[in-house]
Amino acid sequence: MLSRVTNTAREGYQEHSDFVLLAILFASFRLLTLLLFEPGGYILDWSGYYVPGANFVQLSDWGFYPVVHYWMEYPPLFPWLSVIVYRLSMLVPPWRDPNLWYNLLLGSTLLIFEIGNFVLIYAIALKLRGREAAVRCAWLYAGLFFPLMTLLFWFESFPLFFLLLGVYMIITGRPLWAGIAAGVGFMIKLVPAFVAPVALRVFPKMSQKAIYVLAAVLVALLIGLPFIFTNATFFLTPFLYQGSAGPWETVWALLDGYYSGGETTALELRFDPADIVVSFHESSFPYGLVVIAFVAIYLLLYTRRIDWQDSLKAVAFCGLSIDLFLIFSKGYSPQWIVNLLPFIVLLMPNLRGVTYSVLLMAANVLEFPIGTMLIGDHPWVFIVAVLFRTLLLVLLSVEFGLILFPSPKVKRILRVALTSVVILTALGSLPLGALAMRDYAAERYAENAYRETIQFLKKEPPAGVILTDQALYQQLYSFLVVGKGLYLLEADGGLESRMTDVAARHDSIYVIYTDSEDDQHSNPAVEDWLSQHAFPVGVEWFDNARVTRYSTATSPPKMHTVEANFGGQIQLEGCAFDEGPLRPTDVVQVSLLWRSLEPPDVDYTVFVHLVDEEERVWAQHDGQPVGGSRPTSFWQSGEEFADNHGLALPSDIGPGEYQIAVGLYDAATGQRLPVLSLDEGPAQNRVLVGPVLIVTTDG
Repeated sequence: MLSRVTNTAREGYQEHSDFVLLAILFASFRLLTLLLFEPGGYILDWSGYYVPGANFVQLSDWGFYPVVHYWMEYPPLFPWLSVIVYRLSMLVPPWRDPNLWYNLLLGSTLLIFEIGNFVLIYAIALKLRGREAAVRCAWLYAGLFFPLMTLLFWFESFPLFFLLLGVYMIITGRPLWAGIAAGVGFMIKLVPAFVAPVALRVFPKMSQKAIYVLAAVLVALLIGLPFIFTNATFFLTPFLYQGSAGPWETVWALLDGYYSGGETTALELRFDPADIVVSFHESSFPYGLVVIAFVAIYLLLYTRRIDWQDSLKAVAFCGLSIDLFLIFSKGYSPQWIVNLLPFIVLLMPNLRGVTYSVLLMAANVLEFPIGTMLIGDHPWVFIVAVLFRTLLLVLLSVEFGLILFPSPKVKRILRVALTSVVILTALGSLPLGALAMRDYAAERYAENAYRETIQFLKKEPPAGVILTDQALYQQLYSFLVVGKGLYLLEADGGLESRMTDVAARHDSIYVIYTDSEDDQHSNPAVEDWLSQHAFPVGVEWFDNARVTRYSTATSPPKMHTVEANFGGQIQLEGCAFDEGPLRPTDVVQVSLLWRSLEPPDVDYTVFVHLVDEEERVWAQHDGQPVGGSRPTSFWQSGEEFADNHGLALPSDIGPGEYQIAVGLYDAATGQRLPVLSLDEGPAQNRVLVGPVLIVTTDG
């Protein structure tokens, strides 16, 4: 007995060795992918089986079970399979991620059916085309991306197995097994039942038809009756729910004005039968007319003369049925494409089939997650994806139809159409990609927490922008790099040389501070250097950031003596500034030289004003000495400090001579320090240090 089995296995391997080797790689690749990779990549974390209400299995911890205590969108087999796997996974001590064992066990269970799909594709292809072509079909399917991705987050491989099993049993003349496959598949999803009309035409004898129908009905009843007796309403929910939902992700949804994906009822609302019949968006689209059109087209094709004993034609009609369903379906979900891909592989194991497969998968990715996640606020991407996918499905339905009803003329037209689609796709991808990136950037800008800061800096003239937080640098770089020089600096040994280089490159520098840990570490050193070597112009405060502007030093004019005594505590000994001529929007760079006479006990603020003859202030800068790094309360007698200030001239300032006024005040009270006069005592609270000439922009 053992030797007979061994010999049979050896002979089977020798006959199908190429397929067996490929199957080993197919299975091991997917198993390791389940363990080590997550779908969604950097766009969306799909590390779990995100069927509607994905955490429904955890309700079993409280004694609640699907279709018994709450309803689901799908027939009961998959929900119950999930719960059983979840209960088994609870027997294994949890990992740091508690979902590891459940996802791995469920994925491994679904992998069994995915391997079955792979074997069935090979078996069907053997029947249709022979061994060499069957191997080709197998490796084409193995190379498709979406079946692999779907295995990682959805259960489509489960009903697909019974769909393909039914097709195989139909073309090999086994009505009993075909009926069983249809009955079981119908209790997972409705799609496997779409091949039933083909079975009724392929099986030539009435007895075979009866066996098929009875087997399908009895298996479905055997699975469904316990749930019907327990809660008939919850059992019938998949049919009621799909009928009540509005169109989504189809051309019918676009005509209805709905540009988003499907939605689902929250898990906590599934315990009440009153919440079953719902629609997540108001729909006025007459979908009943679409149903009538679908039935009419299907019956027209179904009743035409076809050689149903030709297995290739039978499989083609099965593929056509799935394709028409996807075209006329009220809704669409990206994972549904895996129901069609095997038929493309089986019926077109050539460049055309690969082209359709790649384009359909590209349309899926463009639709989701790009159209709904990356660029969700700009529905044109979503609309293009839906229309593109629908066009491909229409062309594909003609391809399948040509297998049933050959027409050389239509075939030539179809080839031209497909070639045109490929060319237009290639040519249109660049401009559409550019528009998509533009809208993507706009959406990221709209949701950026530092949008006000970005908006402010984008309006400013070209300048250097210094950041000391790497995460913020990465977040703002794409929005500010055009027209600005962005620099990420750290308080280390090379800071001074880098600051010198940055200051030499730009007339103005903006420093962004957000109070992050990195900012707290490096920002004080950066701003202290700028306060000593450049001229603080002003500060803009936002909800989550502070932006300080500095004007970099030009060749400084000669310092001249002032000798103004402020309150007997601080002496202004010198001042240097550019006397002009200056133009509107220029910056008046003012350097002050302070000396401490008597240590102040107050942190005084310096003000530097540009005033006209009528004492109107046209520009000003207020700040503690040396950019706030040398508070006056810390001064010692006799200490001297160079203190820089920048006055940004407004664009509407008129030509003429203006004066620079300097003083100090207590920010807590607003009280200015008086300027002492040797003859008359306190006389003024500021000192005029000299004139500045302003000319118009045209000279």
